[in-house]
Amino acid sequence: MGRPSVYEDRIKPYLPKIHEWIQEKSENQIAQILGVSISAWRKYREQHPEFKEALKHGRDDLVKTLYSTLIKKAEGFQYTESKTIEERNPDTGALVVTRKETYTRTALPDVAALNLLLKNYDRENWANDPQMLELRKQEIEIQKQKAEDAGWS
Repeated sequence: MGRPSVYEDRIKPYLPKIHEWIQEKSENQIAQILGVSISAWRKYREQHPEFKEALKHGRDDLVKTLYSTLIKKAEGFQYTESKTIEERNPDTGALVVTRKETYTRTALPDVAALNLLLKNYDRENWANDPQMLELRKQEIEIQKQKAEDAGWS
Protein backbone atom coordinates (compact mmCIF):
# COMPACT_ATOMS: atom_id res chain seq x y z
CA MET A 1 0.00 0.00 0.00
CA GLY A 2 2.86 2.36 0.70
CA ARG A 3 3.85 4.85 3.29
CA PRO A 4 1.14 7.13 4.77
CA SER A 5 1.21 10.71 3.55
CA VAL A 6 2.80 13.40 5.65
CA TYR A 7 -0.70 14.81 6.23
CA GLU A 8 -2.01 11.51 7.62
CA ASP A 9 1.13 10.99 9.68
CA ARG A 10 2.04 14.46 10.97
CA ILE A 11 -1.03 16.67 10.79
CA LYS A 12 -4.28 14.72 11.03
CA PRO A 13 -3.52 13.15 14.44
CA TYR A 14 -2.76 16.63 15.81
CA LEU A 15 -5.89 18.47 14.58
CA PRO A 16 -7.23 19.03 18.14
CA LYS A 17 -3.81 20.31 19.24
CA ILE A 18 -3.54 22.50 16.13
CA HIS A 19 -6.90 24.04 17.09
CA GLU A 20 -5.33 25.00 20.45
CA TRP A 21 -1.90 25.97 19.13
CA ILE A 22 -3.28 28.37 16.49
CA GLN A 23 -4.52 30.52 19.38
CA GLU A 24 -0.97 31.20 20.55
CA LYS A 25 1.37 30.39 17.66
CA SER A 26 1.69 31.27 13.98
CA GLU A 27 1.06 28.70 11.27
CA ASN A 28 4.78 28.76 10.45
CA GLN A 29 5.62 27.90 14.06
CA ILE A 30 3.13 25.04 14.16
CA ALA A 31 4.36 23.65 10.84
CA GLN A 32 7.89 23.73 12.23
CA ILE A 33 6.80 21.94 15.43
CA LEU A 34 5.19 19.20 13.34
CA GLY A 35 8.14 18.97 10.95
CA VAL A 36 6.14 20.04 7.89
CA SER A 37 7.38 22.51 5.29
CA ILE A 38 5.28 25.65 4.97
CA SER A 39 4.57 24.87 1.30
CA ALA A 40 3.23 21.43 2.24
CA TRP A 41 1.28 23.03 5.11
CA ARG A 42 -0.43 25.42 2.68
CA LYS A 43 -1.16 22.60 0.25
CA TYR A 44 -2.72 20.44 2.97
CA ARG A 45 -4.73 23.40 4.26
CA GLU A 46 -6.34 23.78 0.83
CA GLN A 47 -6.79 20.03 0.19
CA HIS A 48 -8.21 18.95 3.57
CA PRO A 49 -11.36 20.74 4.77
CA GLU A 50 -11.06 19.34 8.31
CA PHE A 51 -7.60 20.88 8.59
CA LYS A 52 -8.79 24.24 7.29
CA GLU A 53 -11.72 24.13 9.75
CA ALA A 54 -9.45 23.37 12.71
CA LEU A 55 -7.40 26.46 11.87
CA LYS A 56 -10.50 28.60 11.30
CA HIS A 57 -12.24 27.55 14.52
CA GLY A 58 -9.05 28.03 16.51
CA ARG A 59 -8.72 31.57 15.17
CA ASP A 60 -12.42 32.24 15.83
CA ASP A 61 -11.94 31.16 19.44
CA LEU A 62 -8.92 33.45 19.73
CA VAL A 63 -10.87 36.40 18.33
CA LYS A 64 -13.64 35.80 20.89
CA THR A 65 -11.12 35.73 23.70
CA LEU A 66 -9.35 38.87 22.46
CA TYR A 67 -12.67 40.65 22.00
CA SER A 68 -13.73 39.78 25.55
CA THR A 69 -10.36 40.93 26.88
CA LEU A 70 -10.60 44.21 24.97
CA ILE A 71 -14.03 44.96 26.45
CA LYS A 72 -12.79 44.07 29.93
CA LYS A 73 -9.78 46.36 29.47
CA ALA A 74 -11.96 49.19 28.15
CA GLU A 75 -14.28 48.98 31.15
CA GLY A 76 -11.61 48.45 33.78
CA PHE A 77 -11.66 45.54 36.19
CA GLN A 78 -10.53 44.29 39.57
CA TYR A 79 -8.08 41.47 40.12
CA THR A 80 -6.27 39.89 43.01
CA GLU A 81 -2.54 39.84 43.40
CA SER A 82 -0.68 37.87 46.04
CA LYS A 83 2.86 37.55 47.21
CA THR A 84 4.63 35.33 49.68
CA ILE A 85 6.77 37.02 52.29
CA GLU A 86 9.52 35.09 54.00
CA GLU A 87 11.10 36.56 57.10
CA ARG A 88 14.31 35.22 58.53
CA ASN A 89 15.84 35.48 61.96
CA PRO A 90 18.61 38.06 61.59
CA ASP A 91 20.86 36.15 64.00
CA THR A 92 20.50 32.60 62.71
CA GLY A 93 19.24 33.19 59.17
CA ALA A 94 16.59 30.53 59.83
CA LEU A 95 13.18 30.97 58.27
CA VAL A 96 10.90 32.35 60.97
CA VAL A 97 7.65 33.30 59.25
CA THR A 98 6.21 32.71 55.85
CA ARG A 99 2.99 34.49 55.07
CA LYS A 100 0.98 35.21 52.01
CA GLU A 101 -0.44 38.67 51.42
CA THR A 102 -3.31 39.13 49.00
CA TYR A 103 -4.30 42.45 47.53
CA THR A 104 -7.26 43.52 45.44
CA ARG A 105 -6.12 45.80 42.65
CA THR A 106 -8.08 47.84 40.14
CA ALA A 107 -7.10 48.18 36.51
CA LEU A 108 -8.51 51.49 35.33
CA PRO A 109 -10.37 51.72 32.03
CA ASP A 110 -7.97 51.88 29.09
CA VAL A 111 -8.47 54.87 26.80
CA ALA A 112 -6.99 53.14 23.73
CA ALA A 113 -9.32 50.16 24.16
CA LEU A 114 -12.30 52.49 24.64
CA ASN A 115 -11.33 54.41 21.51
CA LEU A 116 -11.01 51.26 19.41
CA LEU A 117 -14.35 49.86 20.55
CA LEU A 118 -16.21 53.14 20.05
CA LYS A 119 -14.73 53.60 16.58
CA ASN A 120 -15.98 50.15 15.63
CA TYR A 121 -19.39 50.27 17.33
CA ASP A 122 -20.36 53.91 16.85
CA ARG A 123 -18.56 54.98 13.69
CA GLU A 124 -20.86 57.92 13.04
CA ASN A 125 -19.93 59.61 16.31
CA TRP A 126 -16.38 58.34 16.84
CA ALA A 127 -14.64 58.60 13.47
CA ASN A 128 -11.07 59.91 13.34
CA ASP A 129 -12.15 62.37 10.70
CA PRO A 130 -15.89 63.14 10.92
CA GLN A 131 -15.69 65.44 7.87
CA MET A 132 -14.31 62.59 5.75
CA LEU A 133 -17.13 60.35 6.97
CA GLU A 134 -19.68 62.97 5.88
CA LEU A 135 -17.98 63.31 2.48
CA ARG A 136 -18.13 59.54 1.99
CA LYS A 137 -21.85 59.55 2.80
CA GLN A 138 -22.41 62.32 0.24
CA GLU A 139 -20.34 60.41 -2.33
CA ILE A 140 -22.47 57.30 -1.84
CA GLU A 141 -25.65 59.36 -2.29
CA ILE A 142 -24.26 60.84 -5.53
CA GLN A 143 -23.36 57.35 -6.80
CA LYS A 144 -26.86 56.10 -5.96
CA GLN A 145 -28.39 59.04 -7.82
CA LYS A 146 -26.19 58.40 -10.86
CA ALA A 147 -27.18 54.73 -10.84
CA GLU A 148 -30.88 55.66 -10.69
CA ASP A 149 -30.45 58.20 -13.47
CA ALA A 150 -28.75 55.55 -15.61
CA GLY A 151 -31.67 53.20 -15.01
CA TRP A 152 -29.74 50.71 -12.84
CA SER A 153 -32.18 50.77 -9.96
